[in-house]
Amino acid sequence: MIKSFSSPLIRAAAAGFTLAFIAALCVFFILSAQRNTSEKITANQNNRMMQVINDLLPSETLSGDTVTVCKLFSHKKIGKNMPFFAITDKNNRPLGYIATYSTSRGYSNPLILIAGLTSDLKLYKVDIQISKETPGIGDKVDRKHGNFLEQFDNQDLQSINWEVKKFGGDFDYITGATVTSRAIVLASRDLLEAVNETDLSSLPLCKGALQ
Repeated sequence: MIKSFSSPLIRAAAAGFTLAFIAALCVFFILSAQRNTSEKITANQNNRMMQVINDLLPSETLSGDTVTVCKLFSHKKIGKNMPFFAITDKNNRPLGYIATYSTSRGYSNPLILIAGLTSDLKLYKVDIQISKETPGIGDKVDRKHGNFLEQFDNQDLQSINWEVKKFGGDFDYITGATVTSRAIVLASRDLLEAVNETDLSSLPLCKGALQ
């Protein structure tokens, strides 16, 4: 009787131990995979950010040791909690900035832009980050379709009249995409006004800020 009773008990215990062991292994591998995936995602994000910096700022900005810090920029002229990257040297001297900013002046909102700013707050280069403008019409302003965005290179608030020529300004606009053209011009002017009105060193850090 003892033998017949204990044998199923032992088998059940062994089966339970085996299942627990397998479950523990599964949890271990899942956590390991998540950790590795998280590390890869972070590395990919850092690489993408460096590519963006290389594209939107002068090459000399990144010469030597640099530090990139992600901050959040909230201003009524550019949007709330917009990612803003400050690039400094190892002594914390500003070398340049990468700013994202949004506008609701386009046809299909939001239109989100990204720009490189030099240390003296001059636009170096502007690009479109997210656009829902009508394909074949509003998207004519992007770099794949021409040189409209090159007009913003090296401009500041005083260097040019921040309006399209149709409304008395200095900026060319794309025929058939006047609304989008004007939205980008006015939004970029607003960005320059916002950064000039703000103490950029006081902006809050992003969660898990890139440094």
